[in-house]
Amino acid sequence: MLAFVKSDTSRNLLLLVAALAALAAGYFTALWLRAPATDTAIGGTAVEFRLPDHTGKEHRLEEWRGQVVVLNFWATWCPPCREEIPIFIDLQKRLGDKGLQFVGIAIDDAPAVAAYQREVGINYTSLLGGDGGMALMSAYGNAAGGLPFTVILDRNGRIAARKVGAFRRVELEALLSPLLTAKSAK
Repeated sequence: MLAFVKSDTSRNLLLLVAALAALAAGYFTALWLRAPATDTAIGGTAVEFRLPDHTGKEHRLEEWRGQVVVLNFWATWCPPCREEIPIFIDLQKRLGDKGLQFVGIAIDDAPAVAAYQREVGINYTSLLGGDGGMALMSAYGNAAGGLPFTVILDRNGRIAARKVGAFRRVELEALLSPLLTAKSAK
């Protein structure tokens, strides 16, 4: 009798796991298909979004029009993300007055993001991506959802660079320097 119950429980657990996996696959496929159709190649137009910060205040990409914007998709549990954030903090401090704006998009929950922001002193806007952040990453060309993922926009809202993986300081500064000296085409 005990072997029968154990076998039944194992089979039910396996069916539950399979059903949840299928549900998750369907959900993320729907998010991917729902992503806005736009040209996200280098030189393409930035994808608009509306996402909340950890206090619930919503922000839109248009808030930073005319600035060089570094969109960084990250998570508190992602070691490479945590390695590059101090670089972003320093560059925001040094170059913010030259028109540079970092915007973190956390694929994480609000309490973890708020605690991490306080811990390391993030000095730039950090938004909560949630499901919308995953869809936005996909719309920007990162359908696999690898973190960290960074998209750099020029002053005209065009995609200047994209990268999956952590930036090194020298590499990021080399990309940002010409963008910060260029004028907006308004």
